[in-house]
Amino acid sequence: MITGRTAAEIARSVRAAIDGGALECGQSLPTVRTLAETLGVNRNTVAAAYKQLSEVGVIEGRGRQGSRVAGRTPDRLPALLSRDLSGGNPDPDLLPDFSLLMKNAGNTKRGYEDPPDDPELLRVLTRQYEGDKLPIGEVWLASGTFDAIATIMRKTIAQGAVIGVEDPCFMTTLGFARQAGYGTYPMPVDEEGVTPDGLRAALSAGVKAVILTPRAHNPMGGSWSDPRRAALQEVINAHPDVLLIEDDHYAVLSRYPAVTLVEPERPMWAIIRSVSKYIGPDLRLAAVNSSRDLSRACLSFNAFTSRWVSSILQSAVLNVLTAPTYEKLVAAAATAYNRRRQMMLDALEAQGIAAFGRDGLNVWIPVADEQATMRWLLESGWTVRAGSIFRVSSSPAIRVTISGIDKEIAEDFARSLAAVRRYDLAERGA
Repeated sequence: MITGRTAAEIARSVRAAIDGGALECGQSLPTVRTLAETLGVNRNTVAAAYKQLSEVGVIEGRGRQGSRVAGRTPDRLPALLSRDLSGGNPDPDLLPDFSLLMKNAGNTKRGYEDPPDDPELLRVLTRQYEGDKLPIGEVWLASGTFDAIATIMRKTIAQGAVIGVEDPCFMTTLGFARQAGYGTYPMPVDEEGVTPDGLRAALSAGVKAVILTPRAHNPMGGSWSDPRRAALQEVINAHPDVLLIEDDHYAVLSRYPAVTLVEPERPMWAIIRSVSKYIGPDLRLAAVNSSRDLSRACLSFNAFTSRWVSSILQSAVLNVLTAPTYEKLVAAAATAYNRRRQMMLDALEAQGIAAFGRDGLNVWIPVADEQATMRWLLESGWTVRAGSIFRVSSSPAIRVTISGIDKEIAEDFARSLAAVRRYDLAERGA
């Protein structure tokens, strides 16, 4: 009765069974475990499908503890959240099975006085940096990218100082800067990442730090080409005392080789890599490869405060990185995301819609009016991210996440957006 290989397909199957009368109000659904085994898919996939159905009122209960068809389904069921393109999350189908990952994770029963970071995990992560021919300083762990950035900034940059941020840039960067009391200087971004002129202007204005994305810029998808990196290198080298933070969040999934502006003699630098996109956002773990001066400042935090990363989670990440299937898992995810992103870009181009998205999980689409576009898309059953939460002074746009789409969804969305644009161009008035 219930079929599908992806969360979207499973959710649509359940919806179709309800619409057709095969599933009745109040009827129990298979547990997440049972349905995953029946369909031969990851449990995360079934859990995501049930979550979508629950959030629009189609089913009730909690997926892992038993769910049932809602006691009274709406007369007109709303669009499923398989049409939600706003999240920025990786596809659960392309992540390792978290229940097995945790089952195999060791527990060293670490105490308060023990070193905060697993030495073997640090060795594996260091080899990744070395394999990409990046400078190696001292490698340490943080509870995700923005725990790392917050730790670094609070230990090295005085509150009230101005920092250079990409414009548009990842929304959490802006949120952290504003909450922590830092001023922000916007640096324009194009299809190759931050522009040399934008970086030069920020440095000339006296920023104390810059946060840059070498690959898979979120939200625009830009990655530095060799000429762009060389131009940026010339600019940054004239300001050796500025803190340089590189957020290489997409790292192992990127279709582009690793690049950096870091030179070993620079006193304050960090290259941060999270595991969120290929192991899972809930792992809350990032590797920080930083200069000795910077690591010494950050590691002075006691292990039982900001510097505490669960040894169980560290073990889980180590299991993934050293598993025989690791290379295959990463390659499959990278290939799938690249194909899906291109599906969306092709569908938009076929409708005459310009968009950015060279790499990563998102596509950035310039629009004339963000709020009007989002409102009309919502009425057509689509949810996207407003560009305003990523922007300082750059032009309006919307961000669309491609991680869970297929060709049908991409083409359907492009047609909906094209219809919105046609309406928006129509002359209106009394």
